[in-house]
Amino acid sequence: MFGLDVYSVEVLLPSVVGVLAMASVMVWGFVRVCNLINQEPPRD
Repeated sequence: MFGLDVYSVEVLLPSVVGVLAMASVMVWGFVRVCNLINQEPPRD
């Protein structure tokens, strides 16, 4: 089906790593924002 030669791996691997990195940063940001929203404001 798919022929994975050196060129295909050189092209696919950086893009897959980039997509996974962007997705993980978005998930981390979403969790961070949810934690900040649920945090109670400081009382004076």
